[in-house]
Order: sequence, then C-alpha cells, then structure tokens
Amino acid sequence: MHNGRLGLVLFATMTTVSNCQSGEALFDAVAPSAGGGLRLLLNKRSRTNLCLDVAWGKDRASGVYLALQEAF
Repeated sequence: MHNGRLGLVLFATMTTVSNCQSGEALFDAVAPSAGGGLRLLLNKRSRTNLCLDVAWGKDRASGVYLALQEAF
C-alpha cells in the first residue's frame, strides 16, 4: 500500500571552516559525512514529518537524530 506517508532519504555533505586563532584557512581541512533516514509524514497539509536519521562522519564520528519538522 503506497499512501505517501513513509519515505527514505540518503544524504552526503562536505564542510570546511576557518579559524583565525589557529591560522587554519578555509579549505585547509574538509570534513565529509553521509547517512540515511526514514521519514513518516504526520500531516500532509503542513508537510510535518517525524524524522529518524543515522549519520557517519570523519574520524569515526556518528550520530542518531530524531526530529519533528516541516518540509519546505
């Protein structure tokens, strides 16, 4: 049964920062991350989702994220 209430997401990103105090310039270091998640659409009119994501990043960093939010 496909009613549009359950969805899957995959994501990947890379970020960089600068730090004047340590002398690190933008793009000296890059931190990649990737993950996936589930979306449960709670209200079609407001597009409110219950989100559960798992992500992995640089240096064995990982996290599990739970959110209740609107999609734009």
